[in-house]
Amino acid sequence: MSDPSANEGPTVLPGHPGSMPYVGIATFLKLPVATVASLSELDFVILGIPYDQGTSNRPGARFGPRAVRDASALYSYEGGVELFDVELGRSILEGARVADFGDVPIDPSDGDSARAAMTDAVRAILQAGAMPVCIGGDHSVTSSILRAFAEGPTPKPHLLHLDTHMDFDSYLPRHAHGTPIRLAVEEELVTGVTQLGIRGLNSGRADWEEARSRGVNVITCSRFRAEGIAAVLGSVPADAPLYLSIDIDVFDPSVAPGTGTPEPGGLGYIEIRELIRAVAAHGRVQGIDLVEVSPQYDHAQLTSTLAARLLLDTMDAAWSRGTRSR
Repeated sequence: MSDPSANEGPTVLPGHPGSMPYVGIATFLKLPVATVASLSELDFVILGIPYDQGTSNRPGARFGPRAVRDASALYSYEGGVELFDVELGRSILEGARVADFGDVPIDPSDGDSARAAMTDAVRAILQAGAMPVCIGGDHSVTSSILRAFAEGPTPKPHLLHLDTHMDFDSYLPRHAHGTPIRLAVEEELVTGVTQLGIRGLNSGRADWEEARSRGVNVITCSRFRAEGIAAVLGSVPADAPLYLSIDIDVFDPSVAPGTGTPEPGGLGYIEIRELIRAVAAHGRVQGIDLVEVSPQYDHAQLTSTLAARLLLDTMDAAWSRGTRSR
């Protein structure tokens, strides 16, 4: 028997079909497939970007979107039952219309066409009035996403970048996964940049000094642990449009081993979840990406499951802020 989600139109959560996680088509949360015609009926649009030609170490993030979608089926386990968060004492994403737009068509032999396709797909979502929720792919995809934001119809956002690495590298090719923040600043794709979780040995002194001189606020793991969420809220303009770019390696590899450039000493799920809730209440989240999940380095779906849950939490934080302000 075929899965009923394949034929349904856009849905309001928690209307996802009631079947076992391993049955049916593995869209995100087993939600319906969005079409171009249905985008305007949605609040959130899941978009996969299976591209990892920008990696400088271990490839494999091209398989991230599929792995995160597969892991997200865990949260469809209850069938038509609401996504009730016991810790919050309420259902998450209540009333939100969410669907999966599939993947950006990637030509691995033509980086320029792949990047143009990423921008085109995000532009279509924005023009329809929905929020893009992008699953990478390596971190180079973020600059292509931000170009769609910079072109409108929404105001340019402030970028909150969660990562081990600054991605402001001058020594890598222009479209590598270590350069999207440099491109965002150089091309003026955002109004400002706040980086959180930076640590390790892969960010050079000259690039670090240049980033700070160009207005990038770099909040290291140590500083965040010392100062807490206030360090981030002090850098993000209140009530401003905000774009969240989450590299999965911001987490400690003990909880997120499935990534190409792991670094010890990272943050935990609770720390990031609470930060995102606070930031979403402080600003106005306009878009989300989560990148660098490489399932072949994962164990027991730890990384992809964390990624799927974090996307649900992040969408809910944005949705709750929006619904309360209306």
